[in-house]
Amino acid sequence: MAAEPRPTIWVIAGPNGGGKTTIVGEMIREAGADYFDPDEATRRLRERNPGLSLTDANAIAWEESRRRLEASISNLENFAFETTLGGRTIARLLHRAAHGGMAVKVWYVALDSADRHVARVKARVARGGHDVPEGRIRERYDRSRANLARLVPKLAALKVYDNSFEARVEQLERPRLRLILDFADGRIRNRDRLADTPEWAKPIVAATMKVDRGMGIAPTKARS
Repeated sequence: MAAEPRPTIWVIAGPNGGGKTTIVGEMIREAGADYFDPDEATRRLRERNPGLSLTDANAIAWEESRRRLEASISNLENFAFETTLGGRTIARLLHRAAHGGMAVKVWYVALDSADRHVARVKARVARGGHDVPEGRIRERYDRSRANLARLVPKLAALKVYDNSFEARVEQLERPRLRLILDFADGRIRNRDRLADTPEWAKPIVAATMKVDRGMGIAPTKARS
């Protein structure tokens, strides 16, 4: 990650099963940077403590993520982490960070339906990965996008990606991550692509258009 002119929080966000860890997380680490991944922390906790339940390990990892985020805000220090953004606490803390003068930058990855997220998690479990209750996935699919839309006016930057393409792993196909929205400093940078906005991302795009319009640029209407 490049040096920033002010303390910055980088957020890798999106509902479970969207591919945020595999795609965005790997990009960050390939660039020589690092971030806090609660799922990774959960795995390490259970490796060190075999008797620890998945529920308890998840709770400990989440609490550590919250603690580190709060410390970065209090100390005005850079921090990068991953979250579903499906709850109130993390969203509230990110609002607080922005109010305190920090730059909050989000990479958001999602799919075209909650059903697809559920299916991706099931496929991950079949390969030995960690599970997430279906009801929680569906709940987070809606809440995560709503929380992001409310955060938009406070964000220094936002990139939204669609990862719905079903890559055939057995044929060594790579994921085809599609950039839906590139928003920074109150401006939409890829207005020519907004006509192709998928349904799931429209509330997020609409929120950025309101900010952009407030900067003095008339919005472009996305197609249904």
